[in-house]
Amino acid sequence: MYCRKAKLKLPLKSILEEYKCGKTRLFSVLEDSEDPVVKTVQPTIKTGRKWKVVETVDEAKVCLQIKEVIGQTQTIRKELGSSRAKWWSKAEGKGKRDMVINEIRVHEDSRRVQKAVHQPQQGQWTNWDNALQK
Repeated sequence: MYCRKAKLKLPLKSILEEYKCGKTRLFSVLEDSEDPVVKTVQPTIKTGRKWKVVETVDEAKVCLQIKEVIGQTQTIRKELGSSRAKWWSKAEGKGKRDMVINEIRVHEDSRRVQKAVHQPQQGQWTNWDNALQK
């Protein structure tokens, strides 16, 4: 229902995904702060015991670095070089924050699709190959 890549999707956002992206944005802003006091203190962000924002941000950064090593791959039927890739090493400030948040959104989307595929009745929408795009 909250999937971004499915053929038939509702225009809703997951509350959990927005919560994680908000906490990630707050952590990234504090981590990249210009203020020397904020940089040295490194305030902790309370997220509960099941999910840690530090681990998620580190995983997203590693995924972005791996994507840069792999390079740009062709996924659609456009000609080669028609789309511009954003590289982790060349991004700065807000660009890096946006890339990390987007990576977390992609990870949450794939996690939701995996969960739906494992449910035989509720996940039937994953098998709709002949459905038209919205």
